[in-house]
Amino acid sequence: MIGTSWFFILIFAIPLVVFLIWLMKQDKRKGAWGIILVILAAAAAMYVSTKYGSGLAAANFELRKKEAQEKSQEK
Repeated sequence: MIGTSWFFILIFAIPLVVFLIWLMKQDKRKGAWGIILVILAAAAAMYVSTKYGSGLAAANFELRKKEAQEKSQEK
């Protein structure tokens, strides 16, 4: 695993999981806040992914496709 992945896991993922577990234990309504936060986080992740990630992925794909075509024409 590269450094960026470890950074994400240590700085963001583990504290988020710990916070959600703590929040659900504090909740008297059997985890309603945890479920709400997970739904909001998933919705935000989907929005950011479709808004920014898809365009970058498509542009990257087109760039790699052009590079592959140029490389095949050189041979």
